[in-house]
Amino acid sequence: MAKIKIFYWNRDIEDVAKELKKEHQLVENWEDADIIVVWNEIKRGGWLDIILEAQKQGKKVVLYQQGIWGIDRVQPPFNEKIHADKICVWGEGDRERLEKYGINKKKIFVCGSPIFKHLKPKELHEGKNVVFALEHWDTTEIPENLIVASELRKLEGVNVITKALKGEHQLELYDNVIATSRNEENHLEVVANLLAKTDLVVAISESTFALLAEAMDIPVIIANIWIPKERAGEKTYLNYRHPFTDAVTKVGIKNLNKEILWQLKNPEIKKEERKKQAIRNGGIDIKNPVQNIIDVILK
Repeated sequence: MAKIKIFYWNRDIEDVAKELKKEHQLVENWEDADIIVVWNEIKRGGWLDIILEAQKQGKKVVLYQQGIWGIDRVQPPFNEKIHADKICVWGEGDRERLEKYGINKKKIFVCGSPIFKHLKPKELHEGKNVVFALEHWDTTEIPENLIVASELRKLEGVNVITKALKGEHQLELYDNVIATSRNEENHLEVVANLLAKTDLVVAISESTFALLAEAMDIPVIIANIWIPKERAGEKTYLNYRHPFTDAVTKVGIKNLNKEILWQLKNPEIKKEERKKQAIRNGGIDIKNPVQNIIDVILK
């Protein structure tokens, strides 16, 4: 029986934990564990210190990908190393990126992601539902969210829903808000229920929410209005921008509503690109991601 400490984020490894509990002990303190499972390695918050000290004590450390670009600090402008003994990524695209930036390929295991198993079939609904997935960047609201929200209020004949995160967004500033918390057990269920009735997603970056939409063949439009900014006091983020794939359509704010109406009438646009993206960076074609991650943790 192994003693395992799991650090959670986004509830995306909850299914793995439930299976591990059947035969192994999940401990509260990492000092008591044989194996430590983490979702990031950044210095901020003491994460890297924990990893290095654990390895010094002979413990195994496994890093699991917690979002579409969840292991992006290996690339410029950060150029950070990965210290974990093993890395669980979602798709082949993630493997290729890590190898491109010098990560030892023997460390990388393509496992898929359990979160896609929570998605539900599309549901019939009245009207057209456009979901604006707010950008989450820091503990304060960012101007881009407010700019997009203001523009979407001009749309006629369309239901606009705002997807927000509790504690990270000022909910009173937006319309028709559905807010979840990564720490709540129903986080993924609420997201799945929302996407089942969504016709189109608007976002500021190609986020995990956008990837889930792409996996359901829902068009994603990016409001291309990003303003460079620090994050949690890190000036390095001034030179950083989330990557994009060709599964999304990027438009300026003046053409946003026009593009939304066009793609609602023509949802087949970028259909093949969405499918490829969901496989390449989501690994939705991979069977049993839960067991794949467990195998990496235990072996």
